[in-house]
Amino acid sequence: MATSLKVSLFQELLDLSIEQIQKEENKKKISTYIIEPSFTYIFDRLYPYIILTAIVFLLLLLLFMLLIFILIRHQQHNGIKFVDL
Repeated sequence: MATSLKVSLFQELLDLSIEQIQKEENKKKISTYIIEPSFTYIFDRLYPYIILTAIVFLLLLLLFMLLIFILIRHQQHNGIKFVDL
């Protein structure tokens, strides 16, 4: 009997919470005071890592392009032909 009372009380509390969250006024409060500050905090913490990742990616791209350039120059200089498939 005690468990059914707990389940019933929990269901009523859950329904009431959902009803309150669906109100436009409460949605705005949740967005303004919980969601936006959370995203701002997370972005501020991750921003240096995003920049670092972009820099590493650009450096790898430049190194790849330099490697291709060196291989092409080496091929032209030595007259080496790659095998055509």
